[in-house]
Amino acid sequence: MSESNHLIVSVEVLEQTDSTNRVAKDRAVSGAPEGTLLIAKQQSMGKGRLGRSFFSPKGGIYMSVVLRPRIPAERAVFITTCAAVAVARAIEKVSGLTTGIKWVNDIYIQGKKVCGILTEAGLDSETGVPEYVVLGIGINVEKQSVPEELKGIVGCLEEYTKVPVEGNKLIAEVWNEFAALYENLSAAVYMKEYRERSILLGRSVTVISSEGNYTAVARDIDEEGHLVIECEDGIRKLSSGEVSVRLQ
Repeated sequence: MSESNHLIVSVEVLEQTDSTNRVAKDRAVSGAPEGTLLIAKQQSMGKGRLGRSFFSPKGGIYMSVVLRPRIPAERAVFITTCAAVAVARAIEKVSGLTTGIKWVNDIYIQGKKVCGILTEAGLDSETGVPEYVVLGIGINVEKQSVPEELKGIVGCLEEYTKVPVEGNKLIAEVWNEFAALYENLSAAVYMKEYRERSILLGRSVTVISSEGNYTAVARDIDEEGHLVIECEDGIRKLSSGEVSVRLQ
């Protein structure tokens, strides 16, 4: 991390853990300050969105940081969008590769997911303001033997570049970029770049919801981080959920 990074106050490196988000939440509940960062070389039970598992073999970068923003819970999505821009910038700086963002939390290169981001909050029941937010970032770096069901979906940085990706440099760049954007979290100055990096806009997508799946066209991402979609019955705004898109 650079000397100008005032966010990260401590770093703990684990050879292996079940989930860096789980450990970070334990630290947060125990009073760990904002900027407590955990990094693991491997996860046995990596967590994704909607309760899914996150493929986390040795050779990737898996890290979670404790944050304590004073923002309403519904604005916690800004942490995810802020982090997505930071990771996209960091990967490009270190590897020279071109990245794109799949709303709301995935980083893609050439049609494959190389990074997932998971934000989890512990809310104050009286104020509705998060007591803490744990931001988890998993980046696939080295070439891996990918499970059959993930082939064609999951990629890694070293698939796309002949130059080895220096893990420590990438970690430092991620948190330097994130710290700079996090200082102006509420201003959402990163939303324009987030929108420009989107791989969804103008494409037909499948919206996966509890009421059933349906097809729509992704039209925009608004200043609140909502995905604006056009359906048969008009325009809708998604604040959360899952969409899929055929990229290859």
